[in-house]
Amino acid sequence: MTTGSIFSSNTPSTFIIVLCSSIALSACALGPRPTLVEDLPVGDVNIVSLLDTFALVDSAEFTASYRINVNYGNTTATATVTQGEQERSITIGDTRYLIETGRTRTCDLASSSCSQGLDDTKVSDLQVTHQFWSRATEQRLRIDASRNIGPSEAYLAEFANTQVNCVSVPVVGGTKVYCATDEGVLAHYAGPDLLIELTKYSTTVNRELFSIGGT
Repeated sequence: MTTGSIFSSNTPSTFIIVLCSSIALSACALGPRPTLVEDLPVGDVNIVSLLDTFALVDSAEFTASYRINVNYGNTTATATVTQGEQERSITIGDTRYLIETGRTRTCDLASSSCSQGLDDTKVSDLQVTHQFWSRATEQRLRIDASRNIGPSEAYLAEFANTQVNCVSVPVVGGTKVYCATDEGVLAHYAGPDLLIELTKYSTTVNRELFSIGGT
């Protein structure tokens, strides 16, 4: 079984930030996923298949842990995401985003304090948003599909003892790799700017990650 290749180019890629505002809370938690970028048409069958897989994530129940590495500056962090039927918890470093019915919060685990809304500036040094595990990476893939300079390659790989679906997309300067679990959860992203890798995965919800002092 093969694993995704790592992007080695020094050419920077566009950093797309997709924000889920507190005003659109009900859409974030339960309804259609909001986006500030209009979905681009995609003609590559392998990319379409993986985009269809990413689209399944809103109905998934899971807990996923990640290692995030910013290639420029070698900044690293860990992250954990858990999602239940009507709520999500996304922890990136010491910042925890809580999306629950009727409210959203951005919490600092070091001080056990929270503010209303979802503040992605708290993790901007990592070049990710609280949607890195889903919509944000899906949008990256759509954009790369419009820039590809050759046919993509679809294959299976394994991360965190889980078989995942991958596609490699050739772009100017090298190849980007995207992988997702069968439930639509991001498993791997390798680009010139960023590496995100799944390190632990289960299809159960971790209730401890909804507390302010949780780990």
